[in-house]
Amino acid sequence: MFSFIQKIEGVEFPEALRLLAQKAGVTIERFDPRIASQKNRLVDVCEEAAKFWQANLKKDIGKKANEYIARRKIKPETILEFKIGYAPDSWDATMKHLLAQKFSESEIFKAGFTVQKENSTSYYDRFRDRLMFPILDVHGNVIGFSGRTLKADEQAKYINTPESPIYHKGKVLYGLDKAKLAIRERGHVIVVEGNMDALTAQESGYRHTVACSGTALTPEQIQLLKRYTNNIALCFDADDAGQLAARRSIDLLFAAEMNVKIVKVKSGKDPDECIKNSLADWEASLREAKLAMDFYFDSYLTPESLQNINKKKLAVKNVLVEIAKLADKIEQDHWIKKLAEIINVKADLLWETLRPAVKKETVRSGGASVASVVATSKSAAQSNLEKVFTILLNEPKLIPYVVEHLPAEMVEGDKLSAFYTALISCYNKNKSQIYAGNITKLLEAENQPLPPEYLDFLILLIGKEYYGFTEPQKREELIDLVLAIKLDYYNRQIEMQRQRLEQASRSGDTAQEQEAQRLVQWFSEEKARVQS
Repeated sequence: MFSFIQKIEGVEFPEALRLLAQKAGVTIERFDPRIASQKNRLVDVCEEAAKFWQANLKKDIGKKANEYIARRKIKPETILEFKIGYAPDSWDATMKHLLAQKFSESEIFKAGFTVQKENSTSYYDRFRDRLMFPILDVHGNVIGFSGRTLKADEQAKYINTPESPIYHKGKVLYGLDKAKLAIRERGHVIVVEGNMDALTAQESGYRHTVACSGTALTPEQIQLLKRYTNNIALCFDADDAGQLAARRSIDLLFAAEMNVKIVKVKSGKDPDECIKNSLADWEASLREAKLAMDFYFDSYLTPESLQNINKKKLAVKNVLVEIAKLADKIEQDHWIKKLAEIINVKADLLWETLRPAVKKETVRSGGASVASVVATSKSAAQSNLEKVFTILLNEPKLIPYVVEHLPAEMVEGDKLSAFYTALISCYNKNKSQIYAGNITKLLEAENQPLPPEYLDFLILLIGKEYYGFTEPQKREELIDLVLAIKLDYYNRQIEMQRQRLEQASRSGDTAQEQEAQRLVQWFSEEKARVQS
């Protein structure tokens, strides 16, 4: 292929590479040996920390960690294979060890092992009195850690390595380095939420299990899995957060044209508990896994919703929205016929209802296009903001919480930012009179910047995303969304400052380098504060 382009276009290999990359939508990153060298050093730091923490389990200092390991029934061979260790209850033990191994303070900090003291140039250990689970990339290199506290009164049960030049949470799957061959052999992958879930499944013989570390799957993680299989079984926790993460993952998996099943554990709150309670229950759970669309049918088409015409209309609409996301027409036809049979209507009628949901409508406003509910993908930040706004428009009493916890500068995008300002102003002027039924009319007086069609979309989005949610559940979801928006904001700010730091380092601009380092530390501390 490359030779053909070189001959037909009369270009050398680098030009052919760039031309084909552009046509394939692949970004070619220029190799910088200095950056590569820095990343190798950070991997070396992580490997050394893992060895240090592993060795602690064989010492008296690791007694409490070993007691926890015994309670969780983690096998000795699993401890070795997964390189599990113990970070001592010390402010500087890990840092001193790494410094003794000739790593610099800067390298230790960039790898995420230390936190810079406020108004100081000194550092202290990030991980203290924690059981440490190394996170490996697909090639088996240690690139980060997840630390489980051993203190009963610790607020943060788990803390993870912050984003770094080698560790990006949304681009790695826990256990994939060990699972990849089994995934190919089995022809499918099991995705669980927690690292302990994946670890327990793998040591019980289910080597084709990976963890997404407590969040919905990201597009990057899905593309990583597609290298090995198109078949995926999601086994998330049964609580509201787990089910919400499952729904969000399914949307992305459908868009990636993967075959999705949902596993519901028969005992325990998660795969770890289920396997340890009864391996037979776990095996039965996997055998009885349902196709994702059956999961939606069961979720929406409940006996209660089918007995009330208004609830039935909304339930059918929600199922159609999910069917519309399927790329394969034959698959769509299968589910349309099943839905028609359940609600006792003609399939042709459902097809007529489905087509508007599939159609990619675009609303033009000031040259900017706004996609319909189904049509286009959005950034995670915009999608989360839209979910915040749909909850506020339907539950205006929750606006004060968001005003208090979500600074306006974190709402990015000119129109969304202006709308947020208008929403706050509207609420402040009409606190005693504002409710879901009149909020759009009151917003008109504020000259809110969003087109009416988009505002209608935000109001109706509640039915798609939060059908069946109680008011307390909506509030919990709102809290999680605000946290996600803030973390996304801090992650982007940290990444911007890291890039600024690298540029300043290359150019030898010491003042810029120190300022960037200070801001990286400040944003990292703010991020840690909101996570605690």
